[in-house]
Amino acid sequence: MAENELGNTRTFRRSITAADGTGIIEILNCADSFAEYADLASSYHLGKNFYLEALSGAIYLPSYQQAPFAELYPEMNAAEKIAAMLRIEEEYPFVGLRFHARKGATGAWSTLSTARLQNKGRETTIPFVIPYLTINNLKLLSPDDRLGISIFNYGHGVLGAGDYINFEGDFRFTLDLIAKPKVRAIGGGLPYGIDIGSAAPTPFRSANPNRAILYATNTGNVPIWIAGTQNVAVGSGIFLAPNGGGNLTEQTLTGELWAISEGGDSRICGVEASYV
Repeated sequence: MAENELGNTRTFRRSITAADGTGIIEILNCADSFAEYADLASSYHLGKNFYLEALSGAIYLPSYQQAPFAELYPEMNAAEKIAAMLRIEEEYPFVGLRFHARKGATGAWSTLSTARLQNKGRETTIPFVIPYLTINNLKLLSPDDRLGISIFNYGHGVLGAGDYINFEGDFRFTLDLIAKPKVRAIGGGLPYGIDIGSAAPTPFRSANPNRAILYATNTGNVPIWIAGTQNVAVGSGIFLAPNGGGNLTEQTLTGELWAISEGGDSRICGVEASYV
């Protein structure tokens, strides 16, 4: 996985029986998977990707007349095999299982497809992703998509006593993280003035991790030398010429700053501003 990508794999399950009626039942809400990463939106643009890789149902319909399996033979062509399966479907009762999708919590449900289910005398597991949700190997979903199911009466009834459909699904999702440009506000510039002697170094600015910009001018009559350590000495560091001829404009140094003058006392005046 790339450094700028987050992802996870998860499963979901839902069982429906006669007690659930014929209304649409939500079985998957893609937005739930991304909820825990919502705080990242303040620092990143989030590219959300959702993949439904598997959805199956364990079908058991004992309240319906049992339907036999179609008799298929090697010498049959594709059309003959399909016709044999359709005869079983039409000659024995079946119930409809519809798949629905919608955008967000308030969007209208749209019907995607309907599967016809029959009693095969035992619990039978059927994959639904192909062909009921997609013809590809996996179903791509938007981060705000929701999937639902409902029971549809084709004229043979709905789920009865003892009937159930147990759904199980597998999915994965990824987040592509694109850092947002950092726009930091700068507070007002605060003026300062510090006398600098020649006998020993003098600290003229304290460490400031939020320092945005620093201006320093030698307003005295002798040169000044500046460094980020108390070991600053004449002849090393940043040189500020006297009488306003030496200026320091700094936007990256956030540590403390020391200065020493050369051959007499002098003075540093300037302005410091910090990020807020």
